Amino acid sequence: MKTKTDREQGSRRRDRAMLGVYIHIPFCRSLCPYCDFVRQPLAGGVPRPFTDALCGELESFDGPAEADTVYVGGGTPSLLAPDDLGRILAAVRRRFTLVDPEVTIEANPDDCAPALADAWQDLGVNRVSLGVQSFDDRVLRYLGRRHDAAGARRACELVADRFDNWGMDLIFGAHPSDAWSATLTAALAYAPPHLSTYGLTYERGTPFGERREEAIDDATWLRLYRQAHAELTGYVRYEISNFARPGRECRHNLIYWRNEEYAGFGPGAYSFLDGVRSRNLTALADYVASPDEKGEALHLTDREIRTETVIQHLRLKSGLKKKDYYRRFGRDVCNDFGPAIAGLVKRGLLAEDTKVIRPTAFGFELNTEIGLELVD
Repeated sequence: MKTKTDREQGSRRRDRAMLGVYIHIPFCRSLCPYCDFVRQPLAGGVPRPFTDALCGELESFDGPAEADTVYVGGGTPSLLAPDDLGRILAAVRRRFTLVDPEVTIEANPDDCAPALADAWQDLGVNRVSLGVQSFDDRVLRYLGRRHDAAGARRACELVADRFDNWGMDLIFGAHPSDAWSATLTAALAYAPPHLSTYGLTYERGTPFGERREEAIDDATWLRLYRQAHAELTGYVRYEISNFARPGRECRHNLIYWRNEEYAGFGPGAYSFLDGVRSRNLTALADYVASPDEKGEALHLTDREIRTETVIQHLRLKSGLKKKDYYRRFGRDVCNDFGPAIAGLVKRGLLAEDTKVIRPTAFGFELNTEIGLELVD
């Protein structure tokens, strides 16, 4: 049972009146060997029991009433038939009052067709994130993607023609690694408002986890990472791996990077509400049977929330405004983390003035070091 103090602290930590809503669609036509997200292969249409469970979870949500971002991720949400996506978004609107919402759907290039993209617009989707990964067929084969470079180009043309706000995900570090420059050039030709550039990881528990000896060396990784920053002129690298035209930053992902509150729906989806980080059941059958049940829930201390808030903000070019920290927690960030911040400034990972603490270019490259110092 929550005490009055617990409720007051939860209210103090909620410095945004509205939530971000994340919806996880776990199905994929094929499983990429590098991916460690909750996902499941699917040959036909998205099963009706899953959609029923997801809509039921949304409608029974016990939490804040307003939201300003909806992010349909996966998995491969573009596998949803328009009728199913419509049911899900209708359930979102029944449960939440959406205020000037950013509504994003992730899409695989193979799924993009004029009729489907038109349906997304009709249903209120106003942002599309394309999983392009590369414009080189050799890289796409290495990554186990089911689309080819020609399909990626067709999808970019189709989405760019219909959506003012869209982006693409790219991966560097796959073989052959020297294809990266041409992929950046190809991406720039479509002038997407948003670009994400992620280094390939070989995660344990994935097929690539058994192939870690194939990973590029640190010097090559750093060179490719810097190359994106050098070549994506006209974009702001507003987060470690994310670039945007001014005003086209992903509003939903900024909620995570500012450690604000969000509600996750679907198998394996995370939520952060009232100081509790929880996760839904990950097995599809378990989730469909009990969509409201949590697989795990962690009650964070006030210190843990303050620490995570600082760490997450220092992923952003804008950094952390000292007045924002004080407004949220009623404390001075330099009193809470002064020695760690001073040490990171001395090492060249952070820059500090009277108003803000922000990562340097070096701090972007060694961001893990910032987190380790602040946790210690």
